Amino acid sequence: MKNAFTILIGCLLAVAILSRMFLYQVRYDQVAIRTLFDRADAESVEETPGLKWRLPWPMHQVTHYSKRLQLLEDRLEELQTADGKSVIVRTYLTWRIADPLPFYVTLKDPAEARRQLSSRLREVRGILSGYRLDQLVNQDRDTLALDTIEREASDAVQQSLDDAGYGLKVESVGIYRIILPESTTGKVFETMIATRERLADEALQEGQAQASAIRSDAESARDRILAFADRRAQAIRSQGDREASREYDAFARNEEFAIFIRRLEALEKMLGHNTTFVLSAESLGILDWFRQPAKPAEGTTP
Repeated sequence: MKNAFTILIGCLLAVAILSRMFLYQVRYDQVAIRTLFDRADAESVEETPGLKWRLPWPMHQVTHYSKRLQLLEDRLEELQTADGKSVIVRTYLTWRIADPLPFYVTLKDPAEARRQLSSRLREVRGILSGYRLDQLVNQDRDTLALDTIEREASDAVQQSLDDAGYGLKVESVGIYRIILPESTTGKVFETMIATRERLADEALQEGQAQASAIRSDAESARDRILAFADRRAQAIRSQGDREASREYDAFARNEEFAIFIRRLEALEKMLGHNTTFVLSAESLGILDWFRQPAKPAEGTTP
């Protein structure tokens, strides 16, 4: 029984050793390069996950690389902007191995890839130096040029890597942090104050111009309305004078008739609105108005 157990343990160890010698594993987030006597070709690349066959070392050697997106951050660096301001920036890039075969042939080691990427990331400072400070730091998003800078930097780094044939893909290049030195901060505050004062003056001038235009329009409208009202009042006054003149002429020709008409109008007003008066006709002499009709005017036929 003891010998059987020993044999089982020996078989398991033999299987493990043989598996180690003749098998290797590729995870879903990995790519493997299997070289034959340290030589690699297109058939050496294995990207499908699972267990793969191999020949024992030193005939076959297997190198694994990660397919995941990787981050590289640069250190803080001070630079001069296009308008002579000092800023401290920290940049970063994200990258991955796009073509494993040329990567293995040229770089082999991810640490060497990071060194090459770091040297090219520092070249981004030259791109940043071509822009003004207000294009890097500003509350107005329309003035900021960060998107343009990052796109330009990404294209420049990718072109350099393609020329070198490293098999690397840069997914993005960005500015991680921007710090303003004390000397630059004072200048920025002065610029911001001057900008706000200029905007306030422009707004005040625009408001004054609009107020002046509104007052001018109101005065013009007032003058037109008053002129129209004066003309209308004059026309009504003239018409009233003409009608009054005609009535005065008619009354002058027959004064008793005019008095009779006035009495009728007075009576109509007194009896209006359903008003009832109980009076003696003799007390007011109203019936005398009808007993003594008006005499015809001189020169007229009765």
